[in-house]
Amino acid sequence: MAKTRMAVLALLATAALILPGFVSAKGAGPQESVYIPKDEIVEGSLYSAGASITIEGTVKGDVVCAAQSLVINGRVDGDVICAGQSITINGPVGGSVRVAGNTIILNGAIARTAMAAGANVTISPQANIGWDALIASAYAEIRGNIKRDLYGAGSFFTLAGPVNRHVLLYMDDRQMPEDRSALTINKEASIGGNLTYTAMRDAQIENAEVIKGSVERKNLEWKNRGEAKDVAGAWAWFNLIGIFSALVVGLLLVSWLPKPIHDITDGMLTKPLPSLGWGILVLILIPIASLLILFTVIGIPLSILSIGTLLLLVYPSVILSGIAIGRKLNNALPFMHKWHNSLMAAMIVGIIVSRLIFSIPVLGWFLCFLALLWGLGGIWRYSQAKS
Repeated sequence: MAKTRMAVLALLATAALILPGFVSAKGAGPQESVYIPKDEIVEGSLYSAGASITIEGTVKGDVVCAAQSLVINGRVDGDVICAGQSITINGPVGGSVRVAGNTIILNGAIARTAMAAGANVTISPQANIGWDALIASAYAEIRGNIKRDLYGAGSFFTLAGPVNRHVLLYMDDRQMPEDRSALTINKEASIGGNLTYTAMRDAQIENAEVIKGSVERKNLEWKNRGEAKDVAGAWAWFNLIGIFSALVVGLLLVSWLPKPIHDITDGMLTKPLPSLGWGILVLILIPIASLLILFTVIGIPLSILSIGTLLLLVYPSVILSGIAIGRKLNNALPFMHKWHNSLMAAMIVGIIVSRLIFSIPVLGWFLCFLALLWGLGGIWRYSQAKS
């Protein structure tokens, strides 16, 4: 295999390893840091990837980013769609917030919905969420004001702020000590509607009068996991986290490799059947060839490298298919024409649409497999052209 081909495959395979808390080394991104000062106004959307991103100024559009550390102190008029190791949002957001990472802190006013997936999620007393809050977290502390409903899934939840409507939580507390509750409702909290939660143990409610509606605990048992509501909840959270992860990898691909990604998806769109055919051949022939050379002593390292590279290319191949779908949609839909040249917009639209399609039972898995073959063939055809 030519050096160019190996370089492209290695870069794409490396990107597949990166998840929402992706940066563990300083300067791992395409930029060391991104800083928007207080007096600066970004007259559109901000797309960025770096080790550190700090926004003190104003962004008139959306913020789409991936960083080890993200701090937003300024104003964002649109949505915030970001992933990183540490995310702190202090300033007002005019749209929705969709973030994933290790530690997430929301301190500002969010006009619409807040969606956060992370190990630790904190909504401080200063936070004000205009619509709903959807939280997937091992440890979540909710002290801010939520104007509508609170949905959550995780291990520990502390509620110490007002929720104007209903609270619906799912907590897996089977491994917890029997004397410890997974849900704590402090006396500072208030729930305008019903509290419904799934757990093995009763919640610790300091003052029952803060809950205006009913309180219902559903038992967390294996036999209940097949029930429709539990399945629907698991489906929703699984796809939410899946979309976040895919957006991070897609952001890295289009930030680091815009020209190769553009050329690969061009080939996939102009010649979809040849790309699909090559994907089938690559998926069949590389494992067979690797197995054959495995029986020769000198071929063992090459066999391991070939299989490893193929496995690492699985995820970015599906991402590439999503980007190709996004490019097609941007050109086909009239209201998307102004973004038809934006690879970033194509990535966002395509990944969200494709992930929703892939989530369809049975048919979605088949279509996801076709997307894998299509993307894999696109990578192979591009590498052949560059060799």
